[in-house]
Amino acid sequence: MASYKTLLIPIIQEILVKEIGEANIPPLKWTKVSPTKYKFLVDIGEFTQVVNVEFEPLKSSIEKQLYFPPKYRQLDGMYNVGFDVSGTETQFAKSDLKTLLTILSTVVDIVKDFISYMDKIDGLFIMASPKELDSKDISQKSNLYKAFISKQLQSIPDFDFDTYRDGFILIKN
Repeated sequence: MASYKTLLIPIIQEILVKEIGEANIPPLKWTKVSPTKYKFLVDIGEFTQVVNVEFEPLKSSIEKQLYFPPKYRQLDGMYNVGFDVSGTETQFAKSDLKTLLTILSTVVDIVKDFISYMDKIDGLFIMASPKELDSKDISQKSNLYKAFISKQLQSIPDFDFDTYRDGFILIKN
């Protein structure tokens, strides 16, 4: 028989994800560098860091196989969404949760902007970030970030939400 502690963990995680997903954290001011690249500044500890957000078009069938399940691979306007903090795509361990959620709120705002001006966009793939480079460990923290982003992006009209591997997909209706 499961202990009370074991039974409570999923309930606590669900409450926390709901709380984070409904957080109204305002995005930071960002700049569009090119049609597929954005950047913004964020203070982490004593330093100001540059966050780069990029939308990489996925054109080859091999790339689409990596990021999308078979039912979406025939679509043309597909993009991988990536962001890094001062050149690293891994979790920024020294920042607090509020700072990380502010970064994610800004990334969500940028995704909404990208979708609003692109003529032909069928889908976006966003992957949770590992703790360390070349690691497969998508930690609980990354899962919370994933939950935050997915909850915020579900409100975009004309797009549905799906998951694949360690990421999630926004797909045009």
